[in-house]
Amino acid sequence: MLLLSTCLAGMSFNSSAFKPTDKTVFAQGYPEQAPVTSHKFTFEQLNREGIRLSGTLPSSDVNFTNRIDKIIKELSVKLKHTNSPALLSQLSHIKVYLNDQLMAIVPVTPLEYDKVHQTLTEQTLKLKPHLVRNYNTIRFELIGHYTNEFCEDSTHSSIWAELDKESTLKYKAQQIALKSDLSHFPEPLFDEFDYAKLSLPMVFAGTPSKTTTQAAAILSSWFGARADWRGASFPVQYDELPKDHAVIFATNDTKPHFLADYPDAEGPTVEIIANPEFRYKKLLLVLGRTEEELITAVEGIALGLPVMTGRTAVINDVFHLKPREAYDAPRWLRTDRAVRFGELLDYPTQLQTTEGSDQSVKLDVRLPPDLFTWRTDGLPIDLKYRYTPPTDKAISRLNMSINNEFIQGFTLTPEGGKSVVSELKIPLLSNDDSDKDRYFSVPGFKADIKNELAFKFLFSTEKEGFCTTSARGGELGVIDDDSIIDISDFHHYIAMPNLHAFAQGGFPFTKYADLSETSVIFPSNPSRLELETLFTVAGHIGKTTGFPIFNADLHYANENIDLTGKDVLIIGEVENFTAQMNEQSQLSVLLEQSTREITQAVYDGQPYDYALANEDAAATVSLSSYGPLAAIVGFQSPFNTERSVVSIMANNNDDLNLINNTLTDSGKLSQIRGNATIINPYKVHNSYLGERYYIGSLPPFTYIWFHLSEHPLILAILTLLTLLIISFVLWRILSALAKKRVETQE
Repeated sequence: MLLLSTCLAGMSFNSSAFKPTDKTVFAQGYPEQAPVTSHKFTFEQLNREGIRLSGTLPSSDVNFTNRIDKIIKELSVKLKHTNSPALLSQLSHIKVYLNDQLMAIVPVTPLEYDKVHQTLTEQTLKLKPHLVRNYNTIRFELIGHYTNEFCEDSTHSSIWAELDKESTLKYKAQQIALKSDLSHFPEPLFDEFDYAKLSLPMVFAGTPSKTTTQAAAILSSWFGARADWRGASFPVQYDELPKDHAVIFATNDTKPHFLADYPDAEGPTVEIIANPEFRYKKLLLVLGRTEEELITAVEGIALGLPVMTGRTAVINDVFHLKPREAYDAPRWLRTDRAVRFGELLDYPTQLQTTEGSDQSVKLDVRLPPDLFTWRTDGLPIDLKYRYTPPTDKAISRLNMSINNEFIQGFTLTPEGGKSVVSELKIPLLSNDDSDKDRYFSVPGFKADIKNELAFKFLFSTEKEGFCTTSARGGELGVIDDDSIIDISDFHHYIAMPNLHAFAQGGFPFTKYADLSETSVIFPSNPSRLELETLFTVAGHIGKTTGFPIFNADLHYANENIDLTGKDVLIIGEVENFTAQMNEQSQLSVLLEQSTREITQAVYDGQPYDYALANEDAAATVSLSSYGPLAAIVGFQSPFNTERSVVSIMANNNDDLNLINNTLTDSGKLSQIRGNATIINPYKVHNSYLGERYYIGSLPPFTYIWFHLSEHPLILAILTLLTLLIISFVLWRILSALAKKRVETQE
């Protein structure tokens, strides 16, 4: 339960005073001219690897977004395109729409069919900026004709046009001054319509204490959950007024100089104010009388945001009514029951697609990293779908894939859906019992921690003769939100160390989404980059679970800590603690200033490959080198065989940027595997050497069978011994029965 009070404040300012004696100067900031920024994106940067329009798929989209605190002043598209030489320029063209409003008609380029054409036609189209919303769609629709005759096949292969991926979208955006009101929050600090990586400075009066650091880490994980796939970094600043949106942590005794005369907090307080020097930027103030109240204020943000309004919110108290349970991360598929597709939606129409669209129905499915899928049929899905029924002669299909790998296809029959006519309304699709049901399994080997399920409806046209093609339009396909996926019967068991599980799922720390069984160890006098790495890791973990790390224990490396029941995350240079770990565990990578040591398995001359048969053939190399280098290393906890340690280390303090960049780069993040990952400015290397251990539980028979499967000779011997024992027992039983029968006859 969360109790908070809110209050409104005035919106005036005083441009003559730099150090205010009250809050009014912060209400609006200084009235400098609104900044205007220019932006340019290629279609490739907008996630379109070129666009091909054809008679079967004549329409395609490019989407872009606009932040809540910006207004578009100029907008244009520079098209680089080509088309089929067969298209008639008098009849063919490309229609361009912005948010369903026709903006331009682009003629096709007349091309001679008997010549080679290697150049693209370039045309710049000016679009109307006043039509821009938060989420915007530029739609291209091809009207293609290849003959003047009445008889024409609208799906003919000669009808096509291509828009190059180097086509660009350009616009100028003017910053606007939002009212300082928590009703907007987390905008403008984080805007869901800004697809760029979130970079949010964390500002302190000086090196923060452990308690203040914990408050900042919790808030970082909350912002990381919001940023999700964008990634989030949190630069650390000391006693410096930021030039962009930022978060300021301050107690009554420790304030940055630019808040020196700011009124003292009367309790855990959250305020949103304008930057006094940069009017169009906002500062989120996390205030408290003590450092402990900063944690309460941050918890208030994470749990009480929906009821925060006005400029200020004072958090009276925060009650956590129920502790988190294992595997209950909001972004993970639930393991205690079947999950409906409707529970996985990001927006209402996500499960619907229309004829002519080149987009599939897509769902993100995130599995617990330790889900045990060995020798299972796969992940069961009870799929229900509806569609506009095709004609008897048209063959339409529904294809399903996971992570871009085809799984199964279904034929869409004419009996699949019926139009229902009512006097009151005309339903778009039938809701009767004629929905199609399919029960099948997704092969376990194709499923990863993060998965994308895709369903593609392919509606075909009916062609009875050279001049007889049925008109297309109006076909719809829907994946029913009552379709279910069920992993409740799966066990949890995983071989460790497994840095892929950490990179993609934050595991093993995220077994409990609030990190209640995790201890974070960092230096007693951390540098800015060590703190930034801590906050970036917190944001990464929040991204994987969708939940803040409320209950992670933060400890300095020089503290006397009981780590028996904890998974351990080590950040930065903690020499004494790492030395203690190294004495009790096997580290395959060690970085200490210019000295570097690595132990590797050697298999077919490739030291980064791993083979069970060759895991003992290892070499240790110790050398001195001075270039940038960082590493993420996983190993078994020396304090508890059921617990794990992940250590994030760097050759020197500046090299921690390699870690921060990797954790916010989806491409590099996907390369993290094994028990050690070595990162230089250009490549990511993995090491797989080291003794494996397992965490989790299995039924006894499955446990024995699983572990013996790696040793077929032992399994064969045990099978033979079992058969001999069974044979011996049967022989004794039969002998006893025979002896008894003989004695009876005598």
